[in-house]
Amino acid sequence: MNLIGVDILSAEREAMINSLKQQVIPTLRERGFKGSFPHYYRKSENQTDLLMFQFSMWGGVLYVEISKCPTIGYTDEISGKHIPLNKLKVYQIGGGSPFNRTRIGKDKGGSFKFDLINTDKVSRIINHSLKEAEEWWSSYPNWW
Repeated sequence: MNLIGVDILSAEREAMINSLKQQVIPTLRERGFKGSFPHYYRKSENQTDLLMFQFSMWGGVLYVEISKCPTIGYTDEISGKHIPLNKLKVYQIGGGSPFNRTRIGKDKGGSFKFDLINTDKVSRIINHSLKEAEEWWSSYPNWW
């Protein structure tokens, strides 16, 4: 890819991050999430909800991946290493199964396509899709 293409991808990604920080992150904070971009967590009485923003390496596509774990953090079943909540990332959750995490935006095929022009619209759609995340966190069985 030439430098112009790289610059456009960088500008699109930066615009999307800025839009998320202005529109979605405040919603997450209101719902009790802690953390910093792109990784967030919310501890409740029985579980910890996790959320991560992940960009496609080819640009123009964003995924919002979610999972949950015990309130004390996560211990990797293979290595036995314990990861505290403030260091835990959604992609580290396995529990022996890739089904212990999912992506929201099912009506969008699990991805959110964006460009320089539509980042605010995409952020509004992601905010709306947080309902899907809340439903998953409350209904998906605890696997631990």
